[in-house]
Amino acid sequence: MDILNLNTYKNKKLNIIDVTLRDGAHQVNFDWPDEYSKKHIKLLSKSKDINFIELGYWKQTAKSENPFYKMDENFLNKLAENKSQFSKFSLMVDCHYCSHESFEYPSEDEFGIGLFRVCSRSEDIEQATKLGEMIKKRTGAKLSMNFFNITNYSEKELKNCINLASNAGADFIYFADTHGTLDLIKEYEKYSVFSSMIQEKNIIPGFHLHDHSGKAYLNYRLLPYLGFGSTDVSLSGMGKGDGNLKLEFVINPNDNPEIFDLLEENRELLSMNPTSFGIISSFYSITDYYALEAIKNNLKPSEFLSKAIEIGGKDKDNYKKGII
Repeated sequence: MDILNLNTYKNKKLNIIDVTLRDGAHQVNFDWPDEYSKKHIKLLSKSKDINFIELGYWKQTAKSENPFYKMDENFLNKLAENKSQFSKFSLMVDCHYCSHESFEYPSEDEFGIGLFRVCSRSEDIEQATKLGEMIKKRTGAKLSMNFFNITNYSEKELKNCINLASNAGADFIYFADTHGTLDLIKEYEKYSVFSSMIQEKNIIPGFHLHDHSGKAYLNYRLLPYLGFGSTDVSLSGMGKGDGNLKLEFVINPNDNPEIFDLLEENRELLSMNPTSFGIISSFYSITDYYALEAIKNNLKPSEFLSKAIEIGGKDKDNYKKGII
């Protein structure tokens, strides 16, 4: 990697998508208190640092019956102070679990949602991009195609993701460091190439950075130099596993004093409990469901490590019972 020209990107501002209510909902069983969620939306809607607020998963039930996993039109109306907020809302769709029927998605005339994000496993990419194209046409929203578990993708697979997402009319192409494994110092050239490929298609490249191994903020600081134009954040790092890049690290306190008040007033609710097990799952680029299983089975970190090292292939990204 060449020495960075610190002046080249000093004024470049990334798009910021807050995913506290969606990804952070993994820590509260997808059931945020009404008072908190409404205040969170109200404050972040006013912030000039935040481009979109991601509320939850749209009409999914595979993992939870609670409202931030099976969001619908009624719940959207309940959360919004007024219809003008809809354009700042983002909703997530997991291709593996969601409906693929057009009528299940809110029409542009009905709501005017700002952004829909379709996330995909490596085995679902073609189906997911077709779904994304349909959702964009139905909702009138911007489309982000999010590819997760990317540290286990080959370069060929990532290029295929970019091409298929481009053909689907994506406005954003996101790579998700789901296992918190990524080190953008070591992989600088690789992701610089992918960023250029995405920008050449007039699409914004983005990154969702998990913090299992403590590298989320370092990776975030490198994004502008790599040409990435968007990233996800969450208050207090709330998110699946050991959490995400922290919102409070990337916004200006002078412009957002009330958001910092919100954080301090809700420290008990906005609480992450990182563990040694998450560091180990990150080291081997495996899903943190294995770490949760190890904790449940009262394994020592050293015992978990001896099992984690043997996990390979698709089992790294898709939790398989009986391994731990």
